Amino acid sequence: MAMSSLGALFDRLGKQHRLWRNLFFAALVLLLGLNLMIRPEEAHFGWDAYPGAFAAFGLVVGFVLLLILEKIVRPLIARKEDFYGDI
Repeated sequence: MAMSSLGALFDRLGKQHRLWRNLFFAALVLLLGLNLMIRPEEAHFGWDAYPGAFAAFGLVVGFVLLLILEKIVRPLIARKEDFYGDI
């Protein structure tokens, strides 16, 4: 696939952002509905008996990782603004 046709594809997909957003939300609602109807046979932990427990766990872990990256890792790897201009 040539670069120009790939760029045209991304432009076309970018113009249909509402369609893609609605499709992703529909998939999310479908998966949440399936999670409410299809229950695991037995819970291994106390909290995983609740519907959506693993989704909430993933959200919390993702937020914690974001905070760790922002507060700890970013200052370690950050460079001064004119770092590349001093050659």
